[in-house]
Amino acid sequence: MYYIRYILSWIYHNVLYTDATLAIVRILIFIGLVSLLVYREYILFVLLGIIVICAEWLIYTEDERNDVKQLFSFDTTMLLDKSRRTVDKDELTRGIPVKEGFSIGIPKIIQGGDAGKDHRRSNKFIEEDSNDFTDKYFSSKQCSIESGIGSISMFGSNELLEGSTRTVKISGIYDFAGKVTSNNASGDVAKRLNYFNDCVYEPVYRSIKGSGDFRDIKKKMYQDINNKIINIKRCTSRFNTKILFDTSSDVTADISKRLSLSDKAKEDTQITGGGGKYDYVSLIIGDKNSDKLNNIQALNKGPKADNASDQTYSDLLRLMNSDDRYKNNDALKQKHLNVYSKVYGFRNRIDEILSMIREQTKNDASLLHTIRVSESLVQELRMILAYLSIIERTNDIIVFETEYPGNLKGIYGKLATTPRPATLDVFDTSTTTTKVATIRGDNDIFKIPLDDDTYNTIDEKRYLYGITFYFA
Repeated sequence: MYYIRYILSWIYHNVLYTDATLAIVRILIFIGLVSLLVYREYILFVLLGIIVICAEWLIYTEDERNDVKQLFSFDTTMLLDKSRRTVDKDELTRGIPVKEGFSIGIPKIIQGGDAGKDHRRSNKFIEEDSNDFTDKYFSSKQCSIESGIGSISMFGSNELLEGSTRTVKISGIYDFAGKVTSNNASGDVAKRLNYFNDCVYEPVYRSIKGSGDFRDIKKKMYQDINNKIINIKRCTSRFNTKILFDTSSDVTADISKRLSLSDKAKEDTQITGGGGKYDYVSLIIGDKNSDKLNNIQALNKGPKADNASDQTYSDLLRLMNSDDRYKNNDALKQKHLNVYSKVYGFRNRIDEILSMIREQTKNDASLLHTIRVSESLVQELRMILAYLSIIERTNDIIVFETEYPGNLKGIYGKLATTPRPATLDVFDTSTTTTKVATIRGDNDIFKIPLDDDTYNTIDEKRYLYGITFYFA
């Protein structure tokens, strides 16, 4: 809306309200009057003549009234110069004065991020102009990547406290805690059977009777995403997902962890007792500056680069038209398209963020500690990386369940027998046989935020969180 008003103002003052335009109009009117005489349209000639005379009289009287106003205000400027105001072409960049007495200036045009939709976003124009100043005079204070309240201040909006393990609340899916039993000899074998019947057998059975076994579908989706769109593990390993997923924001805290691009310690004389230190928690993984520098390169560059590109994504979309998975199943194809396009958009956004980091730091790892990360960007990264992590963890849990050792394949296979078993024995959880470590500890799906939990359906969530809750 700002630029529309600017353009309209420019057109009014530089095109419509000028002597040149008035002269052109008068020439056209003169031609019209002559034409009416030639074609003997005397009535129209008289009417147009009256209109022209009235218009000229109004313009003249308006100028006279302006002269009188200036005379009584003891300002003879207008009396000395009655010519119409002309606008220099350079005023396109300096601003166009309007009749009310103020000017609409056009600032330097720069490209902002998507976070501009946030009402808390700082003025991006001021931030851009302040970069040169802060680079030159304040080595410890630079503008943050993206934006947010306090983005230029050393103490921005993103004050992070180390909290306890993030607890994901899965409401309305299943009462895991109330129906689970321990995985040892003291556990209830009948209760264990009912638990896995609810969390594994029934969800998988319903999907097989519907559009197909979701376990096979999800594993193929993961392969498509990992090979054609983005290598999730290599991408998430660039960022400190632990601090992103296991922290809470508290802007009122006196002392807190500051999420930055470096873990460099800072002196803070305001801490009680004076002379204290606080640490910046690094958003970027890396023990050394060179490691961090590698991790802020584009996703297709550096030691953790992947082979995905726009071309591989296009190839994936083209191959979907001939994939047997989608024959006579347009709903499944559309669902996959939605997921693939979202992940592709996330890849592009991550590359944009990494590009901003390189630009702000002049691609110099030693300057990482000078850049603050705004809260809006932290929230966006948390949502993106959490969504990608859920895709990866979904595949890990499916692989764990389907490859569980035994005479029958998978936990589902142990239940899908005729006749149905009446009990279910203890599961062997030794890491050498079950690879249970792939869904425990840092790989626990319960530790991943649910800012966007649209990847899995209700049945799939019951399966994923049910297995994790039992074994983790």
